[in-house]
Amino acid sequence: PSCPGRMDARPLFQSLQALAEDNASFFQRSGTESGRRFAAAFAALREHGRRLEPALRHFARLYHRFDLDEATPGNGYRSLVQTARCCLAHAVHKSRYVAAHRRSVFFRAGHNVAELEAYCAALAQLRALLCLAQRLLAHNRPGCLFPPEEDGLSELVLREYSTMHNGCFYGRCLGFQFAPSIRPFLQTIAIGLVSFGENYKRNDMGLGVAAGSLFTSGKFAIDPELRGDEFERLTQNLDVHFWKSFWNLTETELLASVASMTATQVGVCRALTVPPEPLELPLAANPSVTVTIAPPVAHTGPGPIHMRLLSYQLREGQ
Repeated sequence: PSCPGRMDARPLFQSLQALAEDNASFFQRSGTESGRRFAAAFAALREHGRRLEPALRHFARLYHRFDLDEATPGNGYRSLVQTARCCLAHAVHKSRYVAAHRRSVFFRAGHNVAELEAYCAALAQLRALLCLAQRLLAHNRPGCLFPPEEDGLSELVLREYSTMHNGCFYGRCLGFQFAPSIRPFLQTIAIGLVSFGENYKRNDMGLGVAAGSLFTSGKFAIDPELRGDEFERLTQNLDVHFWKSFWNLTETELLASVASMTATQVGVCRALTVPPEPLELPLAANPSVTVTIAPPVAHTGPGPIHMRLLSYQLREGQ
């Protein structure tokens, strides 16, 4: 489904309310366990829609104040509103599908009710994020995107955010805010990460972790809820050594050879080192005047930056 941007969101909420009421009344009469789950999910969708509509309308009137300029319509408030609208659009699409196929013999009740429950969980967390955003918006100075450093509001928001459950965004709802073509790639990354994480602390580093991950990835592929819960646990508890090991997984000879046989070859794959040298850049206001950009310095002093250039094909000037 398409995600509404700057257009009026009232038709979206009206469709959600009408579809939720119709589906809820239908499944309440079924008397089955799946029917009760459907009725509860549609009741929750109706409540989420009722609470989200005024909040999104409020932000839609204000978020333009935080854009860099008129030609750059983008900031965190816009992104949050767009993500909530996109989630609502998917919920409407699924509700419409259920209304059209609920009497069919081939209707997969368990699968469809699980997807509805997943979007309900995502909308609940988005509502909580919108509440935090409203607190920031009310506390900051008019037109100021960031809160003052001395008031401690940032720490309060981070503490409240840490209590939220973000596993719902990495299960059935993974990548709902992006184009459909990128979702399989995101699912592959998520399945690989949780599979690797499950074996990370059981084995010594090396091919044992990678081989074990291949065997355990199946259960995370067929159980999105388990994948989301495990993803949330991993991202909260693992250290930087895990992330370095995971992202360097394809550097091992065995997996690199497997990838060379199964994956599409890229045109450019080159390791680069950027030396810690200052840059001289012209000012945008007066190109005849230059400013010196010093290299970033950590506690160990200036050092080179190691990176890898990956590109599907070699482009002119690359």
